[in-house]
Amino acid sequence: MTTRLLIVGFGNVGRGLARLLISRSQWLKTAEQLDCRVISITDLRYGTIVQPEGISLEPVLQHIEQGTPFSTQPQPTENLIRQLDYDVLIELTPTRLETGEPAHSYIRMALERGRHVITTNKGPVAHHLLELERLAREKGVHFRYEGTVLAGTPLINLIRNHLAGATIHKIEGIVNGTCNYILTRMAAGMDYTAALKDAQEKGYAEADPTADVEAWDAVAKVMILAQVAFGQKLPLHSISRQGISGLTVADIQQALREGHHWRLIATLQQQDGILEASVAPQKIPQDHPFASVTGATNAIAIYTDCLSRITITGPGAGPVETGFAVLNDLIHIHRKITRTPNGNHNPR
Repeated sequence: MTTRLLIVGFGNVGRGLARLLISRSQWLKTAEQLDCRVISITDLRYGTIVQPEGISLEPVLQHIEQGTPFSTQPQPTENLIRQLDYDVLIELTPTRLETGEPAHSYIRMALERGRHVITTNKGPVAHHLLELERLAREKGVHFRYEGTVLAGTPLINLIRNHLAGATIHKIEGIVNGTCNYILTRMAAGMDYTAALKDAQEKGYAEADPTADVEAWDAVAKVMILAQVAFGQKLPLHSISRQGISGLTVADIQQALREGHHWRLIATLQQQDGILEASVAPQKIPQDHPFASVTGATNAIAIYTDCLSRITITGPGAGPVETGFAVLNDLIHIHRKITRTPNGNHNPR
């Protein structure tokens, strides 16, 4: 089965996905009967390509590695989404947490046309997940977003599919790899400024690290998990938030002497029907499951009535890791379509 893809946004994640599509092409055809054909790529920096017969991804990646655009003919993204003949929109534009735009509008346009959508963009999912899922159901298509919380670590699939039937009371965890990396380096004696610079040099932190170190990125992930696990939409500024920029090496070293570790912990807990949410640095004891989670690794503990506590650990960032989340969502959509009787859509 040929699945035609429109990719909007071709930064690190888009290129990570492209490399996976190249390396997994034969496996997808053989094991999943899935032939992925990228018919268009559009990116503000690199331009727009439209080739209905399918784009060869290797030359595109070579253009970018050489620092040259693959097209000098930009086209409005809205026109591509509304006019091209594709099966799945893969929306990978940069996150704008305040509004979720323009990604939210792009996703709505595709869903309204009856197209499946996959995104790794936290903004529209944090603000509009329940609405977008309703629209997808109405149109008989799938909306997938695994890569928005822990990159390729399958947290959302775990909650939605494998914990069905259990009641979740609490979720807590390390959801920002940049902060965890900085705290790990500070525990080794590096001061905050040097640890941040190190994180930037390794690609974990952006040139402007505010979203990470002031915990806005973690807040967005909490907003997404509130909707996934509890079916509740939390406004951005209703979540108690504190970043790590106020911590010093002295704070870190004192905690170590006391047998504790500092971690930036995101928490969602339902008590008496009220969902409480926060993100803040916490001192945790050495025997806590998160104490051994170091570097850019993420970890989440889910507390349920049936299974007590389940902890999942894995990479929370990276182009290949997040690209894998997109690929996995694509496979999931393909399986849902092809394994439904008579080939009808059966979105969850």
